Amino acid sequence: MKRNKMNSKEEFVDWVNLFNGKMNCYTSVYDFEKYAEDDSVDSSVILDRAFLDFDAHGEPLENAYKDVCNIANILLSDETYFNMYFSGKGFHIIVYGERVYDIRSIQAYFTELVHGANTLDRSGVQVKRLRRIPNTVNLSSSGPYFCIPISFEDLAEGLDYILNKALTGNHQSIRYGSKLKVWPKVAPMNMVDIEVNAPKPPGELPILPCLYNAIMVENPSHHARVYLTLWYRDILTMRERNIPYERQREVVEIIMSEFKAISSREEVWLDWNEAITRKHVWFAVNGGYHAPSCKEKLIPQGLCVGRCWRYCE
Repeated sequence: MKRNKMNSKEEFVDWVNLFNGKMNCYTSVYDFEKYAEDDSVDSSVILDRAFLDFDAHGEPLENAYKDVCNIANILLSDETYFNMYFSGKGFHIIVYGERVYDIRSIQAYFTELVHGANTLDRSGVQVKRLRRIPNTVNLSSSGPYFCIPISFEDLAEGLDYILNKALTGNHQSIRYGSKLKVWPKVAPMNMVDIEVNAPKPPGELPILPCLYNAIMVENPSHHARVYLTLWYRDILTMRERNIPYERQREVVEIIMSEFKAISSREEVWLDWNEAITRKHVWFAVNGGYHAPSCKEKLIPQGLCVGRCWRYCE
């Protein structure tokens, strides 16, 4: 999605008021210390929170409701700072913690939680993650419902009560807890001895563990889709930047075949659009771009799931 930099709270509010109800409105999960002209500088990200997205794709919404109740009770018992939201089709929890400088610490905490919540989005913690802006309309919901802050009182009233409340916006957020989360300590990547096994490819071409984890979800991020395209391009062209037009066409068709195999999986890539995907694949293949390195992009952006054979790059 195209991103717009907001220079003040007033500008942000004006933007939301202008587009709310006309399109789905999102904002960044993380704050940044530095910005380029149109986007944030990834290296300046302030890593102080975990975003938990409970999505009931293909399942009763009741399942996501039960999961968010369980995780919220765990956080409340730990006295950890957190907010809760109904997104219009699922639930969000934002867990606030001490600032760290390695996103893998927050990922480790996420991994602890994900085993106890089946509807928690497995794509995990990513620097570029977006979240729906509270009190804006989720145009893809059946209500349509607003994304609204919710409380323990709302949870106690039940799912039907929350759905009815979400028919309108302008609700105030409640922050629970009194302690910033102390994230788990993780060893530097170059000291990790255990190597993550290569996953079984969803198609014919080999795939990195991080890209498999990021893409085999209901709604992969834009960056995950781009990075996987570039990874496939590098494999098929031996990292050659300039290739003949006919070869470009062959590469595009092979990559599209891989993407079709991925999107054909149940509950994976639900917004798959062949025409739009082909347009972006053509751009990447024709441009001669290379897949990002582990140290410069995949690890800092939170896509890495553990040290694999490619880490030495």
